[in-house]
This record gives sequence, C-alpha cells and structure tokens, in this order.
Amino acid sequence: FITDYTRNISQGGIFIRTSLPLDVGERVRLRLTLPDGDAPFALDGVVKWVSTLKDREQHPPGMGIEFVDFTDEVKKKLEDMVKAYGPG
Repeated sequence: FITDYTRNISQGGIFIRTSLPLDVGERVRLRLTLPDGDAPFALDGVVKWVSTLKDREQHPPGMGIEFVDFTDEVKKKLEDMVKAYGPG
C-alpha cells in the first residue's frame, strides 16, 4: 500500500487492475482501508483512462482513476493515515 501511495495516490489518482473496467468519464467512490484501521477513507473519482486485455503488452488491464476534490486537507488526512500505518 505504501508503494502504491507514493507512486499513485499521493499524486491524485490510482490505477485499479481489472478485466472489467468502467467507462471513461464514469464516477466512482473508492474506500481505502488499512489493516486494523478505523473506518474506511472514502475518495470520489472519475475514470480517466482504460487499458484492456488487448493492450496488455503496454499496460495491465485496468483503469486509471483521478480523484475529484483532492484538496490539500484531504491529502493531509490520507498522508497521516499512511504514516500511522507504516514506516516513513
């Protein structure tokens, strides 16, 4: 999770591997939880791009989600949650 956080989530989005992606432009609600964590952390997002099985040589199948309203306050709460979970 910490690797994904530093590579994706802290930048305002996430890649979700799936062979059944949603359509570009579709809105989603993501609930992030950590082991032994409190209530899930919810983020709203929108599908920005999709990679299908036929694209698998360049990208694994899935979808790129961009967070909506990813304010500094939301980012700080998420950073605090990640720091409480693990080193660094």
